[in-house]
Amino acid sequence: MLCLLTAMVDSPEDKRKIEQLYEKYHRLMFSVAFQILRHKEDAEDAVFHAWERIIKNLNKIDEIDCKKTKSFLVIITERISIDHYRKKSRREEVFSASLEESPYFITREKDFETIETMEWLRSLPKKYSEVLILYYVNGLSLKEIAEILGLKQNSVASRLSRGRKMLAEKGDDVT
Repeated sequence: MLCLLTAMVDSPEDKRKIEQLYEKYHRLMFSVAFQILRHKEDAEDAVFHAWERIIKNLNKIDEIDCKKTKSFLVIITERISIDHYRKKSRREEVFSASLEESPYFITREKDFETIETMEWLRSLPKKYSEVLILYYVNGLSLKEIAEILGLKQNSVASRLSRGRKMLAEKGDDVT
């Protein structure tokens, strides 16, 4: 698969970046996809589609070995895997709590200043917390987040606004 991925870019710098990302995160991405899809071939397909989206957004990755990059790759993999799951199942189902509480989610890292902030983000529904993380931790624009998550820009703005309100309410409850 690495040969296919490096063939998708032209510059030697981008090829090297993809190789480093692949070596560091491919297993993690596969385990995230497999946790959601529970089928090896489906997980491999989802990971490949995640790599395609990552390559389109390769310029947004500065450092290879950092929590920001890890969260970026995992969120993309989760979203694509969930999309694959929905397409495959073709029926309305409520995702189990295990999907909402991914063990790889960035809020599980000690990346935030206070434990309260981590707990607040963890307690939000995932659709709000992932937008907040991509916006504030990864520094992406609404348009970029919309492209990555496969949403409309207005939906991203709404989720960001609602997520902020939820966090503000949690902050008011504590004080």
